[in-house]
Amino acid sequence: MAGAPIIDLILRLWPRARDEGVVADPSDLDLLLATQGAPGAPGRECGLRHTFACFGADREASLALPTGERISQDGEARFVGHLLATRLLLAAGLSIDERVTRAMCDAYGLSWTASTGGNYHQTPLALAVSLWLVALDPLSATDRPLPIGWDADCFSDARRWDPEYRLFSHYDIRERALDWTTWVSAAAARRDGVSIWTIAEPLLRMRDDSRARLALAQLDDAGDQGAPAASAASMLERNRVALLLRSAEAVDSR
Repeated sequence: MAGAPIIDLILRLWPRARDEGVVADPSDLDLLLATQGAPGAPGRECGLRHTFACFGADREASLALPTGERISQDGEARFVGHLLATRLLLAAGLSIDERVTRAMCDAYGLSWTASTGGNYHQTPLALAVSLWLVALDPLSATDRPLPIGWDADCFSDARRWDPEYRLFSHYDIRERALDWTTWVSAAAARRDGVSIWTIAEPLLRMRDDSRARLALAQLDDAGDQGAPAASAASMLERNRVALLLRSAEAVDSR
C-alpha cells in the first residue's frame, strides 16, 4: 500500500468518522472529493464519472484492510478503494452531497444491481465492504429511486445487467445486501479470504432486521475459518469488532 496517500488518508480518518460521525479537519474530505472521476478511478474508462481515484492510473493498485485482508488484484483494489472513500464520506455526514450520492450509486451499479445473484460479479471482500454503504445510507429503508447513471458503457453488458430492470430504490439494495449476508454467512467457502469481523461490523448497524441477526449468529458460531493470517494489529482490530458484537448481544438479551 506504499505510495497510496489517499488510502492512507481514508484509513486515518475512518475510526473517528465511524465512531463519532466527524473528522477533525473537513478540508481532508475536500482532498478526497477532488479525486472523483480522476484518472485511475474504477469504471472511468467505460463512462463512470463519480467513482474515486484512490490510486493513480500509472501504477498497479493494492491495499490492506485494518482487519488483515490484502488485495493485490488491480481492479478489485480500485473498487474497494472507492467503497472505502464513499464509506468515509457517508459516515462523516455528507450523505446529502450529490457527489456522495452519485458515488454510492456507481458502487451499487457495479455490484448489487447485477441481474445474476450470488456473487454480483464482485469478490466477497468487496461486497462485505460495500455493506457499510447500506448501513450508513439514511434512506436505506425508503423506496426512493437511486439515480444510477445507466447510460454509461459500463452497464451495457446484458449478461450482467438486465436492460429491462433499471429502477432500483435504496430499499431494493438493502434487501439484496441482507439476503446476501444470510447466504454468505452460512458457509465459509462463500466468504473465502474474508474475516467474519469484516462482514459483522456493518451488520451490527442493521441488526433491527432478522436477517442481519441471523447472519451475525452464523458468523459468530463459525469463527474465522479460512480467514487470512493476520498481524497482531489486525487481530486487535478484529477483537474490537468482536467486543462490539458481545455488547450488542448483551443489550439485545435484556
